[in-house]
Amino acid sequence: MGIGWRGFRRFGQAVAVAAAMALLCAAGLPGGGARQAAGPARAPVITPAFASASGAGHVRIFPGLYIAGGITAGPDGALWFTNGDSIGRITTTGRFAAYTGAGISSAADITAGPDGALWFTSTFNDRIGRITTTGKVTSYTGPGINRPAGITAGPDGALWFTNSGSNSIGRITTTGKIIIYSNSGISFPSAITAGPDGALWFTNTGSNSIGRITTTGKVAFYSSPNGSIDQPSAITAGPDGALWFTNDGVGAGASIGRITTTGTVTSYTGTGVSDPSGITAGPDGALWFTNYGNGLIGRITTSGKITSFPGTGPRGLQGITAGPDGALWFANYGSIGRITTAGAVTSYPGPDIRGPGGITAGPDGALWFTNFLDNTIGRITTTGKVTSYTGPSVSGPGGITAGPDGALWFTSPGSGSIGRITTTGKVTSYTGTGINGPNGITSGPDGALWFTNYGNNTIGRITTSGKVTSYTGTGIRRPAQITAGPDGALWFTNYGNNTIGRITTRGKVTSYTGIGINGPGGITAGPDGALWFTNFQDGSIGRITTTGKITIYHHTGINAPARITAGPDGALWFTNDTNNSGSIGRITTTGNVTIYTAPGINAPVGITAGPDGTLWFANSGNNSIGRITTIVTPPTRSFTAARRFLSSALAARRLSSLAQPLPKSVGGVPTTTYGARRPPSLQSRQHQQAQQPRQPAL
Repeated sequence: MGIGWRGFRRFGQAVAVAAAMALLCAAGLPGGGARQAAGPARAPVITPAFASASGAGHVRIFPGLYIAGGITAGPDGALWFTNGDSIGRITTTGRFAAYTGAGISSAADITAGPDGALWFTSTFNDRIGRITTTGKVTSYTGPGINRPAGITAGPDGALWFTNSGSNSIGRITTTGKIIIYSNSGISFPSAITAGPDGALWFTNTGSNSIGRITTTGKVAFYSSPNGSIDQPSAITAGPDGALWFTNDGVGAGASIGRITTTGTVTSYTGTGVSDPSGITAGPDGALWFTNYGNGLIGRITTSGKITSFPGTGPRGLQGITAGPDGALWFANYGSIGRITTAGAVTSYPGPDIRGPGGITAGPDGALWFTNFLDNTIGRITTTGKVTSYTGPSVSGPGGITAGPDGALWFTSPGSGSIGRITTTGKVTSYTGTGINGPNGITSGPDGALWFTNYGNNTIGRITTSGKVTSYTGTGIRRPAQITAGPDGALWFTNYGNNTIGRITTRGKVTSYTGIGINGPGGITAGPDGALWFTNFQDGSIGRITTTGKITIYHHTGINAPARITAGPDGALWFTNDTNNSGSIGRITTTGNVTIYTAPGINAPVGITAGPDGTLWFANSGNNSIGRITTIVTPPTRSFTAARRFLSSALAARRLSSLAQPLPKSVGGVPTTTYGARRPPSLQSRQHQQAQQPRQPAL
């Protein structure tokens, strides 16, 4: 069975808060030196990639296990679940697969249909989806589908779903014919299930009631004056001929509810009931439910006796369903869990891609990336095999680069450290007074690693033996990304004062300013001997020569560009980090821009040239890794961007002082930013409520 709306929403908020807190953590650990440990590797998982593209550039998406929400038993003997912008499948032996396709966006609930396929709600783009057991996806839209949430197979051979955005109930046939039923008593409907009386029953979260709708559209509502229905969420048919539901009320309101088909309501509370989320009938004649609030799995008999079992984590449990193997299966953040009726729990972590940010090609022919949300370093082969590694002081890892010593080096702003990981997964962490809020990192021409200290406005250098030096200079303000230039120096972006910086290997700093530099983020050396950078705030790509001449390229197709890299085709490739969507951009050295879109591209951040002649990028919006070829036939939108030239005298003048004040900051991170910061809460994604201030993917 699926997941109730409030549990799904609260989980999304918790993830957003955790990410924001990790982002704000910029304090370094006291002391210095190195700590070594062999980072334990999680079991490799191969995720089949399903290719799709719009126009040019062949795109493949490798999904990780994102926010597993709804879950159901499929007709093929496997479990199927919603996974953000993909649909996941896990066998009873723990083998994962993930499927992407046009129309999957914030998938919420899923159910087995009468036609042998799986049907799901795609909340963010107002669609109902269908996926076959071989992974073929079809998407249906139409007037009246508005933020669909719960879905179930009806007794009439159709699928029934709730529209939380328009307070209505929808019906869709297996051929895609849609009917919408509205009623003034429907208020923020959440989950829906087929009842034993031939009708559909649903939870009305907004009005604290349970709704019933016949297959002809006749609606009735049941409420409880004594508080037995308090923010109802999930609902299922019980083995006793009644309907059972979760009450996601605050404090004493958290309970398990039961309603007969005549409307008699009973509620049950207990010490193990805490923000209950999903509920399903078990194979043992009892009801089983997940507790979002305390991470426990609950069991309640039809007489109301409650037993609790530990889940797979401290909290965040979502949907639950009876499996084909006689056990209960449930969804969790980053894993799928299984519990027997005796209480034995097994956890199956999926492909470990959680909050990917930085990405780089490794010396071993694979791609390596940082997992911001779960403090790991990930590795993905060009065939999609994912492995992740943990280690000391890996906290909110950001930038990553291949080092001159055959290892990968990365920044850990959460712990104020620089990390090193070998291709076999051995992690070493370096801390010290010269490391403060490290962000971007690159290999320097002097055989050392150079990094930006966003926390204290310095540029750092670390040798492969761990010796750290930091450099200050006029004009360094909130440095973001850094790259080795063609002139033997290091070039970096100053997000805090809209300048481009240059530092020699001896520590001499020069800053360049000019009209058109606005929120610089990513930077890379181009094939034309110049440096290319992204302007996150005004949506443009910049070019600066080693003598300081600046050119700015504008077009509406460039939208919140985050990172940039030189491609194998002689062009520059960049990510458009648009919240809940996004695209990959290509700009030639003469300014000709092409934008590529495809299902599964969602808030991409890092991008790098891969060892296979393609570009690889990290999707922070849906926890996946993407791949795009450089073959561009035919292009989608190709144009020459408008250019703005600055005189060398203006662009290259050395800064002795800065007139621009720094934005007000908290924990070293500017608060004067734009839009909504990923990962967004599912509430804001699904209800279009006020969004949190957005930070650029620096």
